[in-house]
Amino acid sequence: MTSTRFAVFALTETGTKLARRIGKLAAGDVTVFVPEKYLLPDETNEKCFGRGQFGTTFTDVFDHFDCLVCVMATGIVVRSVSKVLQDKLTDPAVLVVDEQAHHVISLLSGHMGGANQWTAKIAEQLGSDPVITTATDTEGVQALDVLARIYHGWYAEFKTTTKRINGRLASHEPVELYIEPNLVIPSVSLKGFSRLKQVADRDEKVPLVVISDRTHFDKQADCIQLIPKINVLGVGCRKDVTVGMMQAAFSQFCEERQLAWQSVDRVASIDVKAHETAVHYLGKLVGKQPQFYSARELLKTAIHYPQSAFVKKTVGVGNVAESSSELASGNRVIGDRFSADEITFALSRLTIKES
Repeated sequence: MTSTRFAVFALTETGTKLARRIGKLAAGDVTVFVPEKYLLPDETNEKCFGRGQFGTTFTDVFDHFDCLVCVMATGIVVRSVSKVLQDKLTDPAVLVVDEQAHHVISLLSGHMGGANQWTAKIAEQLGSDPVITTATDTEGVQALDVLARIYHGWYAEFKTTTKRINGRLASHEPVELYIEPNLVIPSVSLKGFSRLKQVADRDEKVPLVVISDRTHFDKQADCIQLIPKINVLGVGCRKDVTVGMMQAAFSQFCEERQLAWQSVDRVASIDVKAHETAVHYLGKLVGKQPQFYSARELLKTAIHYPQSAFVKKTVGVGNVAESSSELASGNRVIGDRFSADEITFALSRLTIKES
């Protein structure tokens, strides 16, 4: 996972001192924005804005950071944020800290943006009181959309479902939960949910959340499948394979493996396939540009799998699908590779851990 990009803003001399302190405490890529007259030229992670230009600067950088921390009055931040809000699924986290560091306030994107998490962490580091107002947090229960963020997951009708399930959790109404054993993260709180050992144990009168990247269980009424984006698809194919062939092969692969296609986080292959439209089609399908590796890079992981002398003669390494999947995920391939219509797939899984 890439490091968190922080922007820390201040307006006054006192606020600037605190902003620099926060910048040093934050674990990630930090840029501190301060008024021009307080800028320290030797500070490589600082940028300045002119008098009266805070609002413009805030607007310009809003979409370029994961978390924006504002050392100033809440009202100033509210007016600035109101001009750039887009969607709770994509807006970055916004925190407000008073100049004396008495309070750290989670202002925007508490769950999906991670503002609540960063509020608690920064407040602990500063010795401040964290101010978190989302209902599930104040009631001390886990939230469905927080689980989705932890698992980098997807579920249907996200906003409507989140509102309904989180409302039940905050009201301490029953919500059942089943997690595939290999997807359990011991450190993640599941307070508020009723854990099931198997889907068949459910109470049909109670909503059920299933965290799984598979499709091996029967669809049921009021069952929400949270699909983690945790799989890496390695791809090998002959030259000029068509999009139709790739689509058909991928559908067959998912059906045979009982794999939810939404669980594929990224696609990987060898660089000689970087021009193949069909490989880019798969990348577009999962929402990320494919990752391409040279034959020399793939040699490091190809040794773990059977190799073809013909493939090695053609592209410089005897295995493409499995070796590229492992290189992209950092983990060995799970299951046998799949082949159909001169297309080969292999699947590996990203390591999931609470961020």
